[in-house]
Amino acid sequence: MRVNVTFGEGTGGAEAASLRRWLMAEPELRGRARFSPGAELPAAGHMGDGLELVNVVLANGIALGSLITAIAAWRGSRSRPPQVRLERDGVVVTLRDNSPEQVEQILRIWNASAAGASALPPSPADSASALPAGDDE
Repeated sequence: MRVNVTFGEGTGGAEAASLRRWLMAEPELRGRARFSPGAELPAAGHMGDGLELVNVVLANGIALGSLITAIAAWRGSRSRPPQVRLERDGVVVTLRDNSPEQVEQILRIWNASAAGASALPPSPADSASALPAGDDE
């Protein structure tokens, strides 16, 4: 399973590189995940910051909770925690706090999306962003 991690505006490649190092050192993810840098396509008229994306490939669904928890912990370690967007199977969620409740909420959103996707044919709504409550920025 693949998860792409991107960051809010104003953050550059340093955040992505820092998160990638943090995740590679996480014992719960060792042997269960592969991490690679990537560059998100910049918006029209922008050059982009280079390394802005962390691609994560997980060996199983159990590692998904560990990944989100590790990203929340990394975010909490930052003096100015950046906005972190996580995308799995076209569903985008935004991590804005480090609470266990938000980790659970993200897992529920993704699990509901996966369950719906397996029961229904693809629709235009599949590419819509699903943001946890209170994410109107």
